[in-house]
Amino acid sequence: MRKLLLALFILSAFAGVGQAQLDPDDDGIGIYFDPCACNNCISMDVGAHRGFLVITHPTSPAGVHGWEAKVWTTGPILITSVDVMGQNINIGTPPEYMVGVVDPLINPFTYPAVVIAIFDFYITSTATPSMFFIDGIRFHSLPDKQPAYLDGSDSNIIKKLQQSTGGVAFPVATINGDCAVAIQGETWGGVKALFR
Repeated sequence: MRKLLLALFILSAFAGVGQAQLDPDDDGIGIYFDPCACNNCISMDVGAHRGFLVITHPTSPAGVHGWEAKVWTTGPILITSVDVMGQNINIGTPPEYMVGVVDPLINPFTYPAVVIAIFDFYITSTATPSMFFIDGIRFHSLPDKQPAYLDGSDSNIIKKLQQSTGGVAFPVATINGDCAVAIQGETWGGVKALFR
């Protein structure tokens, strides 16, 4: 038992050294505070900051040919600008985005993530949490109201996106508050295997 407790203590000490992408599911969408989609919960001072709207583990190897989502915030935060990636046209009105891109957006790095927009924002107070939420748009392309994207190889294929933390009722990113992160089930056998 002592060995297990010591091993768990050592693992928790090294957990902050290397970051991994948070959402393990295919076709996820979330706001992150880095382009690798590794951090969606952070403390920030009053001032100007940046967040990344990211599609994680896209199942379209040819990239993202367009996307639609509603992105909004709660708390002491103001969105100051949104930079949609690629040569694009957005026919939505913020906070709703319905974007088409000329050339499909792909991942230029090694992690399975595609940055589709950059949100610049201003934190006006640290006294209460600021949170980002994502939902489908009012004139959604799929039968159910949910975020979606166009397959880079065939723009007739619309794929649904799932919020990184489980649904529209949960914040996908939190600033100066309790974290809501994607949950990945782990079996006791899987945990024991780490120590063999």
